[in-house]
Amino acid sequence: MWRIAALPLGGYVKFLGDAGAASEPDADKLDEMRARMGPDAEKCYHFKPVWQRAIVTAAGPVANFILAIAIFSALALSFGSQPYLPPVVGAVAPDSAAEEAGFQPMDEVVSINGNAVDSFQDIPAEIVWRPGELLDVTVMRDGSPVLLRVAARAVEVEDRFGGTRTMGQLGLASLQLPVIRAPLADSAAEQAGFEALDRIISVNGQDIRGFHEVDALLAEAGDSPIDFVVRREETEIELTVTPSPAPVGMARDDAATVRLGLISVGGESRRDYFNPVTAVGYGMEQTWMAVSTTGRYVSRVVTGRVSPELLNGPLGIATTAGQTALSSVEAGSNAGESTFLLVINLIYLAGFLSVGLGLVNLLPIPILDGGHLVYYAYEAVARRPLSMKAQALGFRVGLALVLGMMLVATWNDLNYLLGQIF
Repeated sequence: MWRIAALPLGGYVKFLGDAGAASEPDADKLDEMRARMGPDAEKCYHFKPVWQRAIVTAAGPVANFILAIAIFSALALSFGSQPYLPPVVGAVAPDSAAEEAGFQPMDEVVSINGNAVDSFQDIPAEIVWRPGELLDVTVMRDGSPVLLRVAARAVEVEDRFGGTRTMGQLGLASLQLPVIRAPLADSAAEQAGFEALDRIISVNGQDIRGFHEVDALLAEAGDSPIDFVVRREETEIELTVTPSPAPVGMARDDAATVRLGLISVGGESRRDYFNPVTAVGYGMEQTWMAVSTTGRYVSRVVTGRVSPELLNGPLGIATTAGQTALSSVEAGSNAGESTFLLVINLIYLAGFLSVGLGLVNLLPIPILDGGHLVYYAYEAVARRPLSMKAQALGFRVGLALVLGMMLVATWNDLNYLLGQIF
């Protein structure tokens, strides 16, 4: 039997003989069932061997992980991986944790605390939830590995939607290609003859590998004319441009844009493609990455090592879905492309939500699937189930813990939403 509740905010399975939604056994009901059904009672869940009950209980969270793997694999097979940037440092913010630790432009980040880094997006994924924690970061510099020790600083970050969150930050920027999107109208660069898609080869005789190097060289040049060599199609062209005066308070990494009118096309976005076998491997890798990152964050919250500020509830999930939809629509150049991006990105988000749901259900808290598995582990070792009284007490404690988690998550969601307004 099934039913839709008045407030359909979740789902659960209630077995014959359960006392409530948490599947805690009802001793009186079980005695009555055994007396009434006789040998047929063995077909009921609560009379099954402990290993069978454990498999049934674990099936729900496992299904969540399988669904996530299926989503990530199908998307990878159809469209390739999510676009990513190579883990190469383009710029180091002044007076940042990264500068203090000795990071340099063109460093390629290899690993953080032993966890491999495959894209620049992996760096904040390892950093945002652990401010203040001393991390070992291995980078490749001029072909040789260098070990750097750095602790991210807690920074209040405002996103493009007006909300703020406190996150760990190092002060690293990704490598931006030295290719001009288009010179700004009436800028010094336009007057000097720059055109869209010009690739900067050198500035004042120094080879340029990333766009941020232009900012650094511009700071050295002051107000003097600057000699550029750019490649336009197959031809190298020499251009001389005199920068406009630097306004008060200008950030160092804005110099090329503010004083010259040059904007980079951005980073070197990459995408991997897969066959049916490697797509499944990619789906499993993405699922494990989500499991590992979430699991490590939750364990630190439980042990009091990090703030629970990044925990989100239903309001946060709805907000994230709305922001994903808005970003997807804005990224499309037409209605068809916007619709396509909207569908793909929401499906991708559903994969991560499925992983989160599976992990939450596996927490060793009575009332959740993980709590039932703990009870069954005790029963397997002790050769007898935990007493009904102890189980009932555990379920009450578990309910209090789950409600507490929901209150914390909802508080975080409300703080974020209120921060967008006030």
